[in-house]
Amino acid sequence: MKYLLICFCLLLFIDASAQQDTLRQKRKTYFGVGFSLGGGGNRRLYGDVDFFLQKRNSYISFKTSGVERIRIFYFGGLPEPRISDVGILVGKSYTFNHYHYLKFGVGVALVHQVSRGALLYNDCDRPGGCLFSNNIYETIRKKPIGLPLEIKYGLYLDRTAAVTAGFSANLNDVESFYGISVGLVVGRLKDKVSSRY
Repeated sequence: MKYLLICFCLLLFIDASAQQDTLRQKRKTYFGVGFSLGGGGNRRLYGDVDFFLQKRNSYISFKTSGVERIRIFYFGGLPEPRISDVGILVGKSYTFNHYHYLKFGVGVALVHQVSRGALLYNDCDRPGGCLFSNNIYETIRKKPIGLPLEIKYGLYLDRTAAVTAGFSANLNDVESFYGISVGLVVGRLKDKVSSRY
């Protein structure tokens, strides 16, 4: 409860500060495509790709993200466990001092989890012998509905590009996951800063 209260107070502060937003966006709609990579906890790689549409400080985002353990030399059993999602988020984006922005979004997503079941066989009889053999396990797939969240900071490089750093998570009843990542966004992100402002 204490953490929810802190988050609520932080959002109120940001919303009040955003009233002083120095970036006056004039176009009706802005859009962008972004991707990011980072850590997903438990030595897993996190990645996401999203396309968003924004009007004033409200946005909708179509996003896919996931975590997977990446191994260069892998001699374990197959399949390799992984989890990903595809979803829609809505939220607010606040711009400060022409060059910085913060985004907060929440939505709904279809989650796809792949995990190992029972041991089926060992593929030792393949060409090359048993030196590089694998244990093959049953593949278990689950597809629950999840709650995706994102908090993202961005630094505009110009009107068409920005670098980002953010925290994303998906809360679901099978396997919740998160990622802390950095990335790049390109598109029509803002209007040209006028010397009048």
